[in-house]
Parts: sequence; C-alpha cells; structure tokens
Amino acid sequence: MKKNKNKKKKRRRILILLLLLLFLAGLGIFLYPIISKVVINKKVEDNIKVFEDERDKFIEEAINDGKLPSADNMPVDDDGKPAPYKMIMSDPEPKEEQPYLDKLYQYMLRRNKELFDTNQRSLNSSASYMQPEINLKDYGINSGSIGTLEIDKLGLKLSIFLGANDDNMVAGCGHLTNTSYPIGGKNTNCVIAVHRGLGGSDFLRYVEKLQTGDIVRIENFWYTLEYKVVSYRIIEPDEVKPIFIQNGKDMLTLYTCHPYGINSQRYLVYCERITK
Repeated sequence: MKKNKNKKKKRRRILILLLLLLFLAGLGIFLYPIISKVVINKKVEDNIKVFEDERDKFIEEAINDGKLPSADNMPVDDDGKPAPYKMIMSDPEPKEEQPYLDKLYQYMLRRNKELFDTNQRSLNSSASYMQPEINLKDYGINSGSIGTLEIDKLGLKLSIFLGANDDNMVAGCGHLTNTSYPIGGKNTNCVIAVHRGLGGSDFLRYVEKLQTGDIVRIENFWYTLEYKVVSYRIIEPDEVKPIFIQNGKDMLTLYTCHPYGINSQRYLVYCERITK
C-alpha cells in the first residue's frame, strides 16, 4: 500500500515538473522577441554613441589644432558641442579636402571616381559587396563606423559599417563594397543594406511605407547629406545591375529583403540627393 502511495507521489511530482517546464518554455517563447528587441536596440544605440564620441574627438582635436573655426561659427549638438557634421551639404559636388580625417576623405573621393570610370567591374556578385576593401583602423578610426543612416518617417537611426555582412547588419547597417562611399557627388550611388526586421526590432520592416518625397539622411564625419525617395524596385538576390551608379546622378539606394518573413527577393528604395 505504501509503495503505491509513493509511486503516485512520484508520478505527481514528475507531472508538476513537466507542467512547470512546459510553462517556462511557453514563457520563454513569449518573452524572446521582447528581450531580443531590447538587447538589439541597446547594441544599436551603443554603436551609434561610440561612433559619435569618436567623431567628437576628431572635431575637438581639429579645433585645438586651429584647423576648424571655434564653436561660435558652427552648429552644435544637443550638449552644446561643436557639430560641423550637422551642416547639410547641398552643393552638387563634395569639397576638395576636409580639416580632419582628410586621408580617408581623399580615398573616398578617388574611389568613387574609380568606381564610375571602371563601370564597377568588381561588383559582380553578392560576395563582392560583403567584405570591406579598407580597414578604418588604418585611418585612426576604431568604432568601425563611417556614419549614420536616419529615416525619421520610420523612426530609424543606425550606424553604417563597411561591408554588407551579417556582423555589420546586426550592429547597424552595411555599406555595399564596390558601391559609392557616402560623401555625395555626381555619378555616385551609395548602397546601404538593412535587415527587414531582426529579432523583434523593426529595422526596415516597414520599408514599403516610404513614399516619393520622403527624406533619408546620412551623417558622415564631416557633413549631412539629404536624399528624397524617388522610386522603388524588387529584384532577385543575385542581381547587381540595378544597384549600379546611374550616369549623372547622385544617389542613395536602400537594400533590404522582400517579402517580409520570406526574404526570397530584394527590395530597393532609390533616393536622389537634394542639392541647391
């Protein structure tokens, strides 16, 4: 009799344990997207701050060296720090030089011209845009970022990293190697890849809400570029011609997966720079 009672108690404990494990598993499934979203958003925000702090350091050094005017002659950020990058570059062509990080700037100018002159011959597959062609540490940049992408309509702000690979696109967004660097100018098309949602975070999940005339903004180390949406296109994953430079145009192209949750195609948003 006692044995039977012990067996029943044991079965009851096992059943309770199984029910508890089932409950915890269900709770985990329910909470995962919430926790994941918090973690990813925190990582994105931290990466933006690291980039902005490093940019502030370069600006402060340039001011101390007399290469930049005092803060009274330039925009400031929310904390009152000098922020020349907030000036919108509306001239059709970039400046010839910059007061800080000019070595990197000159490389980008030369490379953008080469890409156009050579018809982007190295941009021939998805593998050709995943890995960066330069190491930013060679230019004194440790954050790994070259700017930020901002779309007010979607409440989106992300760091831009060189190379459209998985690591970069979890940390922010990726500049497609062998497309123009984000400094503007005639005969350029800077292509930026962004996830169509990631672990509960939206990223470009609602990209189809963007309409003609909506503003997309890039802040680099030196100034701000503003683009307006002009059109969109759906392509196959292995197509590269649709992201080539368009003769005579100054463009930014957003590149993301499509349809949402299936990801069998790619969704492009073509934007043209606003100049005076």
